Amino acid sequence: MQSWTEFSFILKPSSIGGIGVFATHDISIGTRVFSGNFTSRKVQIKDVHPDFLKYCIYVNDNECLSPERFDHMQIGWYLNHSDKPNIAKNSEGLVLAVRDIKAGDEIFCDYNQLNEPDHLKEAYYWQPKNN
Repeated sequence: MQSWTEFSFILKPSSIGGIGVFATHDISIGTRVFSGNFTSRKVQIKDVHPDFLKYCIYVNDNECLSPERFDHMQIGWYLNHSDKPNIAKNSEGLVLAVRDIKAGDEIFCDYNQLNEPDHLKEAYYWQPKNN
């Protein structure tokens, strides 16, 4: 298994819907994935077109974090949710593989780690998936 590089992930259609992030090679548990450089901006929810809100992280009833630019979104904005994620942030804020990931596996994070207000979370946060 090799370490993460810029060639480790690719966007493809996801079996759970929409677009997902997929591994292009095996990644061992404990491997740091992604650069850790997460660029976002805080915007008023009312100023974001509804089609783009699914790529935002709610801060409160009026504000959300969005990609710096929707026409140049980093691959991490396409991560799908699972109650059994294969990546997670550690106590230092680094994103690590929390189990071995095989080439072709979709990369999942737990959206509950985003600390969005409970009343703004989508229903799928609360429903266990078998990913």
